[in-house]
Amino acid sequence: MALEFLKKFDFKKSKELIGIDIGATSIKVCVLKNSKDGFTIDCIDQKSYSESLLSDGYIIDNSYIANELKEIITRNNIKTKEAACALSSYAVISKKVAMPFLKEEELENSISVEVESVIPFPLKDIYYSYYVIGVAEEKQDMMDVQIVAAKKEIVDGYIKVFTDADLHLNLVDVDIFCLTNLIETIYAPKDIAIVVADIGASVTNIAIIKGERIEFTREILVGGQYLTNQIEKALQITYKEAEEKKISGNGEISHLYEDFIYNISSEISKTINFYTSTKTRERIDKIYITGGTAMLKGLKETIQENAQIDVDFIDPFLLVNDDSGKIENYRNFRESIAVALYLSSRAVDILVQ
Repeated sequence: MALEFLKKFDFKKSKELIGIDIGATSIKVCVLKNSKDGFTIDCIDQKSYSESLLSDGYIIDNSYIANELKEIITRNNIKTKEAACALSSYAVISKKVAMPFLKEEELENSISVEVESVIPFPLKDIYYSYYVIGVAEEKQDMMDVQIVAAKKEIVDGYIKVFTDADLHLNLVDVDIFCLTNLIETIYAPKDIAIVVADIGASVTNIAIIKGERIEFTREILVGGQYLTNQIEKALQITYKEAEEKKISGNGEISHLYEDFIYNISSEISKTINFYTSTKTRERIDKIYITGGTAMLKGLKETIQENAQIDVDFIDPFLLVNDDSGKIENYRNFRESIAVALYLSSRAVDILVQ
């Protein structure tokens, strides 16, 4: 499933893409090089912030983030100007519709009618994309089509940031779709149902996928930033000090820590229970977690205990050829770099268009 909100823009074919993931409290950057032997890592970098960079999907300070991107590009001596980014899933609206089987050109001409019927904004105010999932589950003579839309003012904000950073934005995707596509690529789960949980700073995104179908998605507006704020308030310390205590799992905040971990794991279990109650023949075989907050001590084990399902971290480096052993230098980025790494790998998609 490949999504580009900038399909109508002039793509430039490039052998390299800078994958850029602008999260609530950090910017992650990855550049992969592609050769006959596969992808290798050119650079990975990340910068974190105490102040939020996003609000309801909107970039808060365009010029500030543009300057930060320039600094990261310069520091890593990145030469290419071609870039890709991902919107947060809570900044987009995603709907599945059943349509008659149509040829590609016919679908292109008629999809706008479906978009108008399921997206609560005028066509003139949105960018939208779509992909054909396959035969409709409930109507075998129809096909399921996934429609994804975002407000133009949100996407245009990203375009401005990249333009101001002297970058050409080739592709705009959605973070949770990047992760599900990455899992399909590196783990090839086939016909089993799996959960993907991206536990970030401000949002926890959950998706249930089976084969190439995204069966269910849910956004929980709680992430690691909530725990940091709780620690900051309880101990009357600075945000930076609270973040350090959160990472260390210091004993004096153990009750806040345990409550947060239990709540996140409970929400994941509730999501699974809801899905399996509506799909009585389905069971979840695996849970993959990622995101900076996924690294909290005991979270993986608590999710596994509550859900009674095997849990593992997504390892985005499985997409990369590691003959040189260079990956070991970037192991600390494993839980945070998945979206940016996948975006950089999509240079291949642009080249074959």
